Amino acid sequence: MTEVLAPAGGKEHFLTAIRHGADAVYFGMKRFSARASAENFDCETLEYCLNFAHAFGAKAYAAVNTAVKDDELYDYFNGIAELYRMGVDGFIMQDIFLGARLKDAVPDIRLHLSTQGGAANAVGARVAKSYGFSRVVAARETSIEDIKEMSGVTEVETFVQGALCTAFSGQCLMSAMAGGNSANRGRCKQPCRKKYSLNGGEMCYAVSMKDLNMDPESLSTLVGAGVSALKIEGRMRRPEYVAAAVDYVKNALGGDRAECLSALKRTYNRGDYTRGLAYTGDVLFSKHPGHIGERVGKVTAVKGNKIIVFGDLKPQKGDGFKIMRRGEETGAAFCTGASGSSGKTELNFSGDAAPGDEVRITTDATLNARLKAKECLIPVKVKVTALRGKTLSAEAAASVTVAARSCRAEAAKSAPLDLSEVRRCFSKTDIYPFAPEVTLETDGVFVPKSELNELRREVYEKLFSSFTVKRALPDDIPEKLAVPAPRPAAPPKRAAIASRKINGADIAIYFPEDYFDRKGYEDFLSGDAPEKYLYLPAFLKGKEIEKISEFVGGFDGVYGMNLSAIGIAESPGVKLFMGTGFNIFNSVSAGEAAKVCMYYAYPYELSAREAAAIGGGFYPGEGAVKVMDFIHCPYGGHCAGCSAPDIGILTDEEGREFPLRRYKAGRCAFALYNSRNISAKSAGSVLCDYTLMREKEINLDSARRASENEPHTAGRSVKGVI
Repeated sequence: MTEVLAPAGGKEHFLTAIRHGADAVYFGMKRFSARASAENFDCETLEYCLNFAHAFGAKAYAAVNTAVKDDELYDYFNGIAELYRMGVDGFIMQDIFLGARLKDAVPDIRLHLSTQGGAANAVGARVAKSYGFSRVVAARETSIEDIKEMSGVTEVETFVQGALCTAFSGQCLMSAMAGGNSANRGRCKQPCRKKYSLNGGEMCYAVSMKDLNMDPESLSTLVGAGVSALKIEGRMRRPEYVAAAVDYVKNALGGDRAECLSALKRTYNRGDYTRGLAYTGDVLFSKHPGHIGERVGKVTAVKGNKIIVFGDLKPQKGDGFKIMRRGEETGAAFCTGASGSSGKTELNFSGDAAPGDEVRITTDATLNARLKAKECLIPVKVKVTALRGKTLSAEAAASVTVAARSCRAEAAKSAPLDLSEVRRCFSKTDIYPFAPEVTLETDGVFVPKSELNELRREVYEKLFSSFTVKRALPDDIPEKLAVPAPRPAAPPKRAAIASRKINGADIAIYFPEDYFDRKGYEDFLSGDAPEKYLYLPAFLKGKEIEKISEFVGGFDGVYGMNLSAIGIAESPGVKLFMGTGFNIFNSVSAGEAAKVCMYYAYPYELSAREAAAIGGGFYPGEGAVKVMDFIHCPYGGHCAGCSAPDIGILTDEEGREFPLRRYKAGRCAFALYNSRNISAKSAGSVLCDYTLMREKEINLDSARRASENEPHTAGRSVKGVI
């Protein structure tokens, strides 16, 4: 059965998801969650939620999917160990190397590779499986063809509802460079939802993505491709959204979505939705970056601070609306009490409104209350036995049977215990999701209400606790999860990424403008670098990997931005240089990486001190900083008459310019660079990125001088870096 997997930002979200029929829920703890701003969980709250999920046969997965630094490893591993003991069913991680270490230490642990791990093809799926992962969360950009191939390798989980990131997950540095709020560490401030101008055009939400919403046909295609889990994004959203989204996906799987789609739009709708990059290139919505609700009518007249709306609205007190004109929000309206005649409604408003403006409901108070009020209860048979001279007892049976005992029952002098009294007592299930069917065996005894209440509490507590899963950990955990000593530094080298021939580097890394242009390869390989590597971008389709592999043989190896490169480098004679996209934040990951790679680069987000403590890697030292990778077209996707430049400019509202580079791998892809280059002081190996320098021939003399004399600015919380 294909699993419907729901998000839980907090306890209410978690319980709501289960009540609406989610097969599994994913959640984060207070630390190490990629949604650090969500409510998240502590162990006490989680224990109840785990029992609740397991009572209904649902699973619970912990998202521990942030990049982890050395001084956090002890808490990270111990936190996962505690959750494993508590019965968490699986762990979502972005770092395959930390995953490999955990799997070695705890063989029974179940690991899911986060979408931040970048699995988008069968090569990546095989690598993840070899590192001990039971499931991969496919990148949102993954094609149906690749999903089908991946499903033949391991379990695949795909997003089907919720927010889409502009950048390829795990590769976005925009928020980190803006002010130290790292997306890889759960603190993204969503700069992609801000206004930008593309190549001098109008200021708009130029790179803001619509929300993902799969129709029944698309969901059916995914199920047919072998997908194991259909995932709903939204740990930062409200419980009513979780409810509506679960209802929607479950109903759409059955081919029906009309009523559920309306409820979903009213709880959260960004851009009137897209089916996603697996199906369409229509993914951007430049007019509004947030919730636009559902269209319910249009303004027919404005009277002071009120608007008259034509439409079958029927609003209730507490409902909220947006007023929109040509897709842009101009005002807000709200209902203080139903008023108006048939087909016309009067609403208070603020902002700007004019006849013809669209009115969209964004808060439906009645719907929200209904969605959150839904209950889901477990039928329980309760038998209470109250016989003279014997201990008052009760047995409750659901999937298990438990028993509880209280005081000794005595013959009644008046008001003997009867079935109606017992049923009234045991109908109070408190915090427990039970629907009791109560029977009584008695011979006319008296039982104090306090004793009956105590018996009820004990039997329900025991029954609920029976769903607890407890696990033991191997004794050698501390030894296997120990942090290794810093790696010894190799003789300093300079590696340079460039889109054309470069001289003066120890290692030259080719990032082509067109991956299938043989002449470009020939020109680059004529450079004087002792070692030459081919840059593999963050996203490649399976067929693209096959074609690009034909060119790998001319190089010493590949410079990869995610785990697919590990699989490609398994070919004889192909060395691996792990790029910044591998996000090697700690010594454990560096040690595991060194087992399979020739070189690795530290991520831009590490300071020089943190990198030195790990040792053995290349520090980003000079040149352009790539802050995003994406494959959707920011120019509208009009390929037939395309006149888009190879290097465009994205300008923010403060006038800062971000170069936007287009490259081809059979289809167009885009790399967005920071508005400022970096210049770092480093005594060790340095990685330089010259992919945007357009000189006929690039020489590294100036880079050497800069990296030896200037301070490092990347990866710090510095105001105005972008």
